[in-house]
Amino acid sequence: MSGEKARYRVLRLSHIHNNLWPEGSEVEYDGEPGTALEPLNDAAKAAKEKAKHKGETAAVVEPKPLNDGGNGGDDDLDKLREEYELLFNEKPHHNAKAETLREKIADKRAELGV
Repeated sequence: MSGEKARYRVLRLSHIHNNLWPEGSEVEYDGEPGTALEPLNDAAKAAKEKAKHKGETAAVVEPKPLNDGGNGGDDDLDKLREEYELLFNEKPHHNAKAETLREKIADKRAELGV
C-alpha cells in the first residue's frame, strides 16, 4: 500500500491539479481530500480518515446562516459556496443567497464551457 496512489471519484464539479473535474470523474490526488471526493482505494480511504480526524482536538463549529433566501437549506448553500470557491478561487460574499450563487456558478460554467 505504501506505493499506492490515492484515487477518488469526484462527487461534484471540482478544481483539482489546475483542472475542472466534472461529477463522476476519477482522479488521483495526493492532497487533503475534501467533501467532494469519494475514496476508491485504501490509500484514499486512509487519507480521508486522516483528514477527518485532523482537527478533532481543536474542533470549531462555524455558525451557519439563519436563512438562505428559501432556496434549499444550509447544506445546499454550503455546497454552493464550496463550488463557487472552487470555480472563482475566492470565497463568495458572506451574505450571498443560494439563488445568486447558482446564477454566478452557471454563468462561470457557461464561460468555461463545462
